[in-house]
Amino acid sequence: MPRQKLKGFTSFESVESALRKFLKAVTIEPDVETLDIVDAVGRVASHQVKALRDYPPFDRAAMDGFAVRSEDVISASEREPVELRVVGKVEAGSREYVRIGEGEAVMIFTGGRIPEGADAVVPFEYSTLLGDHVLVFKPVPKYGNVSRAGEDLHAGDVILERGTVIRPWHITALAESGVTKVKVFKPLRIAIVNTGDELRDYRQARGKDEVVNSSGPLIEGYAKEIGCVTTWSRIVRDDVNEVRAAIEKGLRDADIVITTGGSSIGEKDLVPEAVEGIPGSELVFHGVNLRPGRTAGAYVVNGKPILMLSGLPVACFIGLEVFLKPLVRKLYGVKEVPEPTVRARLTRKVANVVGFRSYYRVVLYSMGNVIYAEPLRLTGSGIISTLIRGNGILEIDENVEGYEEGSEVIVKVIAPIYKGKPHFINW
Repeated sequence: MPRQKLKGFTSFESVESALRKFLKAVTIEPDVETLDIVDAVGRVASHQVKALRDYPPFDRAAMDGFAVRSEDVISASEREPVELRVVGKVEAGSREYVRIGEGEAVMIFTGGRIPEGADAVVPFEYSTLLGDHVLVFKPVPKYGNVSRAGEDLHAGDVILERGTVIRPWHITALAESGVTKVKVFKPLRIAIVNTGDELRDYRQARGKDEVVNSSGPLIEGYAKEIGCVTTWSRIVRDDVNEVRAAIEKGLRDADIVITTGGSSIGEKDLVPEAVEGIPGSELVFHGVNLRPGRTAGAYVVNGKPILMLSGLPVACFIGLEVFLKPLVRKLYGVKEVPEPTVRARLTRKVANVVGFRSYYRVVLYSMGNVIYAEPLRLTGSGIISTLIRGNGILEIDENVEGYEEGSEVIVKVIAPIYKGKPHFINW
């Protein structure tokens, strides 16, 4: 019987090359919408935003006390206090016009507008009120305890750059500087096509022998976490025409299509064949020196990406980290923020196949002043317990054969570090 010809890739491309080509090939642009500033928290600014007015809008008291002319209290001391006549009171938000002259003071509270003629605030603790007079026991310099108009923000100062993820503290600055609405990117829409006759929706699976589609929900949750939305997720039988129809629908409905399963070289791996039957499809890469997840691939159709990932959840997760997250950051214009890492001591030897970039899930735990990294499985892309228990990822470069036990390595932290050795480490 003649040997069946294997479909798909015959070699593995480097992660850097595949990612570079992928980011260059995708040419879509996210849509933009205008939101009230409070509703924009967590979204990405699509345009630069500048302050419309100064903040503070006027000179105001930085603490409770008495507004004075600094020259009137220059000689004040504990032994020879300066006596001033109190001619009014200013609360925060008061619009009453107040003015002081030589030898006068006004009681003022934090945030209150500095009266005309005053240029400093004497704190209550440096003074004593006697009827309608106040004794001042310490001098204050000009503009002492005064927040100057525009000292925090000037009209025209940049508050948000394009690509900024809007956080709660941005809202304060926007509100105070007169900005009420901002333009943000609409969430990128992702359609998910899960292939496999054996798959069952997790909501409907009943028998213990059924294969639950867990990678689809994983992608949905991951998409939400990085600021995207899922338009739909469906399971498709191993039929090239059904797979192609589902991908074509995804291209119509969404910005990004992600497929799971069917991208290797077996008889039922039909995704590449299905995509190649779509008019205008262009192969970007297929087969990456990535462990786990080497069957990953990508096409574009009119600049829209189709990202093919493993149906096994651990390999799927690594593919999302390596390819989807950088793509979303590029499309939103978000600058990459360094992820937290720690130096840890390996508890066991880890090996690597030279020529492949490997991602080991590890358990990070501290004992005394030392952080240890206990390697979990590299093989077994469907072992989801490693995703739950592992709180770190050790990346091993293509040119490194591995690390010996006791080696100090850099580990990316993805969850809190355990205090002491966890009970589930039995070896």
